[in-house]
Amino acid sequence: MYELLVLSLLMHWPLHAYLIVKMSNNILGPDETLSRGTLSSLLEKLERDGLITGADPKQVPFPSDRPSRVLAITPSGRERFAQLMLDTTVHSGFYRRLFHIKALHLELLPIEQQLFLVAHYLHYCQGLIRSKQAEAQAFAADSGKRVYMGEAFWEAAQEFMRLKVEQWQIELAWVQSLQERILSRLKLRAGAASMPLEGKIQEVSISGDNL
Repeated sequence: MYELLVLSLLMHWPLHAYLIVKMSNNILGPDETLSRGTLSSLLEKLERDGLITGADPKQVPFPSDRPSRVLAITPSGRERFAQLMLDTTVHSGFYRRLFHIKALHLELLPIEQQLFLVAHYLHYCQGLIRSKQAEAQAFAADSGKRVYMGEAFWEAAQEFMRLKVEQWQIELAWVQSLQERILSRLKLRAGAASMPLEGKIQEVSISGDNL
């Protein structure tokens, strides 16, 4: 996940190392942070693998008075970025956080790949909601649990289950709106591509009328 986070930022611009830390933590926070030590080890590995390289500080679009090494992505790094973006085989426990990173950089992929990723996560959210709703219904129907858990604990557990379902429903609504925006751009692109053809058809029709 951190590899994608760093490469995705460098897909936009070369950056000072401290800016990579700052931007990464703005994306991950407040529940998670990327330490300087972790980042340093990761940057060393990415550079050894030929995915990033040193760059001229003048290439960084953000002014800075702090001495810090500047890093840029390489062609191999761009290929690795695309590979990580399209990988949907990650452990489900990280999928939500990983997709949030991907969602920030979807425009760097062809629109068909954007739709693939969004549809895959949308189906994941739908499946998770169905699963959590079934769990909540089974829990509520189990009278034995209500007896040995006690009334207050049983009600609190039900409320917590409802909260989890609602959180994922909000996530689903966000993904659906993301999908709609991408589809709108696809329709606009298809419309723009068809305009020259329509113009040629009209031109042929006018020419034919003049014969």
